[in-house]
Amino acid sequence: MTNLPSFKIDKQFKSLVRPLSKREYTNLENTIISNGCHEQITVWGNIVIDGIYQYEICLKNNIEFNFTELTFDCREAVIAWICAHQLRRDDLTEEMRRFLIGLQYETEKLIIRRKSSDLSHRYYPEDDLQPDDKAHPSRHITAQRIATENNVSYGTVQKFALYTRALEKISAKAPELVLKILSGKYKISHKNIIEISKMPTEEINRLMQQLEQDDGKQVIFKKARCVIQNTSYLSRQSQNKKTVKDMPTFDPDAPVTELALTIPSWLGSINRTIKNTNFTTVSKPAKNKLFTVITKLEISLKDILELLKEKTN
Repeated sequence: MTNLPSFKIDKQFKSLVRPLSKREYTNLENTIISNGCHEQITVWGNIVIDGIYQYEICLKNNIEFNFTELTFDCREAVIAWICAHQLRRDDLTEEMRRFLIGLQYETEKLIIRRKSSDLSHRYYPEDDLQPDDKAHPSRHITAQRIATENNVSYGTVQKFALYTRALEKISAKAPELVLKILSGKYKISHKNIIEISKMPTEEINRLMQQLEQDDGKQVIFKKARCVIQNTSYLSRQSQNKKTVKDMPTFDPDAPVTELALTIPSWLGSINRTIKNTNFTTVSKPAKNKLFTVITKLEISLKDILELLKEKTN
């Protein structure tokens, strides 16, 4: 039996990684058992910060793996790194992407504030959720860099920071609701997320019960809006505030249609690579990287084929 290195799994760090469905986890486990672990595990001290699921599978099945250790000054720096690293993925829900961009910005702000010893204000304000002042030079530079890295605007980073703060507030009252929002099951607008964060716990629980009446199907924009507006809390709020604007109509075919239009470009790239590449001259790291990505693609293709078969039979 191989004596494998032993590391810890941090719950907060793991929550920042896109969760795997049971099917995805099983497929990943079968792939690692059959082909070995080609993905490098990344650790900070004795804590895994990337490749968490791969590490769990290797440990469970006593499979050797390679790891690399990174050095950070503080825990917040690790969180910012995980956010940036996860944002390179192309399989994040839009909700998870917004949350990670906002969290990376909020966390890097805290690091800057600590370094400048500017601790006169709370990191997460307890009153109204307001964007930061652009006049703060270091925050402005940080927001602009994160915006450039993620192909969004400066203002969008600021907006996503508010989204992240709101989800943090909701998580303190109803963590299971946040999980369903980040997974993409509940499609609720930015404005309504902010409103939900101001609701008392009992109202949020009532909201969840109403949403669950959809029998586990993905909640569409209009229904989420109606459910939120019908809560007694927001009804009281609407007496003093203008009503929430109508949300765009949800098109259930849009994601599938978009994917059907995108895949042909992947096929073209793959066929060109096969035709024009001498794989005997390609470096091992490059081949391992491509192998890992294609394996993930293979798993996703199996998943979507299964779903298509279930719906057409």
